[in-house]
Amino acid sequence: MSAGVWSRLCWWVEEAWSRHVRYRELYRRLDRMRAELKARTTWTDGLTEEELAEMLHGLAECIDAVQAAGADAPDQREGAA
Repeated sequence: MSAGVWSRLCWWVEEAWSRHVRYRELYRRLDRMRAELKARTTWTDGLTEEELAEMLHGLAECIDAVQAAGADAPDQREGAA
């Protein structure tokens, strides 16, 4: 095996290892976020259909109110004085 081939092979292995380590940490973070989200939303499993419908209706009203307030707000660009 020539020195150039060996050098490229070493570089490739080093890059693959770096990706593995970097993605491994990202997957750990993703798993933690999923577990936290599941822990925060487990209470929704106990809701009845009526409670869910009421909650969705209230959410829709809230979204409509926020959109209406945003439409009424003056256009202010950042940095404009």
